[in-house]
Amino acid sequence: MRIGRSNTHDKKYEGNKAQHRVIVPLYIPHEEDYYKDSFKIFKACVFSLRKTTSAGTPISVIANGCSPTIHEKLLGLQNEGLIDELLLETEQLGKVNSLRRVIGASDEPYVTITDGDVMFLKNWDLEVAAVFKNFPRATAVSPVPVFKTFNQFTSNIWLENLWTGRVKFKTPGDPEGLEKFANSIGWSYLNDEQKNTILTISNGTSQAIVGCSHFCTTYKREALLFSPQEPSEFLLSGNSEGVYLDIPTIKNDGYRLSCFKNHAYHLGNTWESWMDTELEL
Repeated sequence: MRIGRSNTHDKKYEGNKAQHRVIVPLYIPHEEDYYKDSFKIFKACVFSLRKTTSAGTPISVIANGCSPTIHEKLLGLQNEGLIDELLLETEQLGKVNSLRRVIGASDEPYVTITDGDVMFLKNWDLEVAAVFKNFPRATAVSPVPVFKTFNQFTSNIWLENLWTGRVKFKTPGDPEGLEKFANSIGWSYLNDEQKNTILTISNGTSQAIVGCSHFCTTYKREALLFSPQEPSEFLLSGNSEGVYLDIPTIKNDGYRLSCFKNHAYHLGNTWESWMDTELEL
């Protein structure tokens, strides 16, 4: 039996005023072996986001097949105000399929999609926004420059700028950041070519790195509308990120770029002592 009337009847939705949303897909099935440090690293991720991201930016987390224990911990982080939107999926949907559920319901013009093992540095989002402003063709911008992304979905940049002098190989703005990324994916070192040379694009007054990875990237939401409508067949990797995140950004002839200097760290799956120091800054 219904008694009375809900006070939301005929009340209009006021909409979200934010210009930017951060989405973090998360898969931690247990906390042993490969995943033993995963929640600590994820917590550092969301803590650094709250500490460094402009006020009013909502953070969405999609728990994709995580354990019940992880679900409880995530609810605790939400109660602490570190997470704005939390989706707890008991089924393992895969990275791209879980992302599709949040992106489709978001209306912010810019969406950052990041893995849960990234530590963000001060003003990272302002630096990303500056690249979008300085290079209006940009549809995807990463705060983390990575070696050898210049030949990944960047042919339009090469064709349009190679003979203009706007595209040049230069000394990286943050060689230490490049080495930290290499270490985070299991490389013991970078050779001189990878450490000392990177492809840049200039507009005359500012510069950015050609190409970007997809472990941490901010997208113009309109570019992601070119993604396939059907679910991905892969839980992770395969061709899923290329088809759903990379290719759509160039279907409207957009540029894939990165900040000239490093503004976030990829942590990997193992906690290291230097991370404590960075997190306190």
